[in-house]
Amino acid sequence: MAQSAGLSVLMSLVVFVGISSAQPPEAIVHEALRVEWDRAEIRPGIEGYVFNDSPYRIGLVRLRVITRDDSGQASAELLAWVYGDVPARGRCYFSVRVPKAREIVGITIESFKLIAREETPESP
Repeated sequence: MAQSAGLSVLMSLVVFVGISSAQPPEAIVHEALRVEWDRAEIRPGIEGYVFNDSPYRIGLVRLRVITRDDSGQASAELLAWVYGDVPARGRCYFSVRVPKAREIVGITIESFKLIAREETPESP
């Protein structure tokens, strides 16, 4: 009897540790996102794509654009939205107005909203 009680406690502990150490979907998705961009040709600003290599569709993606002036001294940040959803294993275009005089230091993904897990099409 004591052996089965001990086994039951051990199994509960294994399940609890497994659940508590698993990453939430948001963390998995955040690691699977990347941004590629370049200066826009038509108007002052930047344009590019947010790539989503995760199995989740995301939306409400907000970018943080870090810039500095020509002297390299005064830095500034601005937030911009990516309009539309970024499909699982897909990409979505974005465009942000930035004065030409500002140097782009970096772009990061500030936040996003998980929409749904998308099934992977099976290959034949």
